[in-house]
Amino acid sequence: MRRAPQSTAAPDARPLVRLAAGFRSVIQAGLLGAVLSSGCVLFQPTRVDTGVWLPSVRADGRVRRASVALPRGPLTLDRAVAIALANNPDVGAATWQVAAARARRRQAWSLHLPTLELGLGYRHHWHEERLVPARGQGIDAAFSRDIFAGDVVLRIPLLAGGRVVSEVAAHELLTQAAKRRLQRTRGELVYNVKSVFFAILGERRLITAIAHSRLALSEQLRVTRALIAARKAARVDRLNLEVRLAELDHLRITQRGRLRILERLLASLLGLGVLPAKRLAVKGTLSAPKGRLDSRRLAREALKTRPDLAAQTLELRAQARRVDTARAGYWPVLSASVSYGARLSGRGKYDDLGFAGLELSFPILGWVATAARVAEERAKLRALQHTRRKLALSVRKEVASATLQVGIAMAQVAAAKKAITAARESLRITRAKVAAARGTAMDVLDAQAALLAAEARYSAALVGANASLALLAFTTGAKN
Repeated sequence: MRRAPQSTAAPDARPLVRLAAGFRSVIQAGLLGAVLSSGCVLFQPTRVDTGVWLPSVRADGRVRRASVALPRGPLTLDRAVAIALANNPDVGAATWQVAAARARRRQAWSLHLPTLELGLGYRHHWHEERLVPARGQGIDAAFSRDIFAGDVVLRIPLLAGGRVVSEVAAHELLTQAAKRRLQRTRGELVYNVKSVFFAILGERRLITAIAHSRLALSEQLRVTRALIAARKAARVDRLNLEVRLAELDHLRITQRGRLRILERLLASLLGLGVLPAKRLAVKGTLSAPKGRLDSRRLAREALKTRPDLAAQTLELRAQARRVDTARAGYWPVLSASVSYGARLSGRGKYDDLGFAGLELSFPILGWVATAARVAEERAKLRALQHTRRKLALSVRKEVASATLQVGIAMAQVAAAKKAITAARESLRITRAKVAAARGTAMDVLDAQAALLAAEARYSAALVGANASLALLAFTTGAKN
């Protein structure tokens, strides 16, 4: 016969009832506040800055705001490159991509860490339910329609078949690849800045040559007018000189327009939103390159130093790690779990529950999907191998082409320099003939036009030579 339970004094349940009522009020207030607080920080959408000036990332990962003002003083090539590397949006985007790769690496590494979760809940049942599952032979379980629950769950990963290790290694390699992509972007920017900078110097040199030519023709026009007054020259000579001066004015205006366009392009590369009111105080010289280049040696160096080739090598190694990650799907997953929770009924009854144990899961019917994923990752690996091989072949071709361009540009500079010497001597002789009444003004015009054309070819050759050297440095992956 079952023994009747002994009667004991009932404990005072009023504090628990007040605690339950307070707990319910807090949860209701929290839910209501979460619904109504649309202006809360957690519920506000992320702001997007669409202005010209955006924040950039420093080398140590800290965020700073890009400078917007052009520094005072002359704009040398080194200063232009430094400003562009600090403010150019392409470099800024590539820098943020490196920051994103680092964040993905931290996300992958965090899978090594245990997870701790806190869960709170409230349930209203249609019928009375047990506060906690039945334990042993006890019959004095608490029942209630309103149950408040709170659980703390700790999960510790123990064995994942190498999935986490391979994923972390892959993201580490991808982070290094993103840094190489950033280096390549910086190198491309430096090449573009140098090309535009040299083009500006060439345009200014040509404008100066046009001004000198116009000054010489103006002097010749003055002499011609004197000869016409002395009836030693025809009026057509004066008209021809005036037409040529008008053409030089038109050419000067055209070249100044091109110079302004180049300055705007340089300002864009420097990351300047608006071109300064005054023209950019570009300061530099165009020097003729010297020396001989060994294309084979440069190609070997490029295969070792090209950032994009190094980035593809790192991406190839990362893809190999992705294959290992996919293969880990064949192995079981072992983890440890610890949980502790509390239950509180609307009547003030309280109880707790918890457990600790190990969980081992075997992928029995998932092998088909795992095999398909492994095949996919291996196919991507083979595709990346061919892509890298194509890039290596392209590097050799680009270095050889850039080396040939430098040689051609050096030959053009030498030829144009000799042409200028010949044109100046021809102009001197022609002027002497005209002074001795053995030539006409048309001869002077032709000689002056030949000198200006030689000056234009020499300026273009200098620009091409310096730009080809910058291109060679870019194709070989030389450090900025």
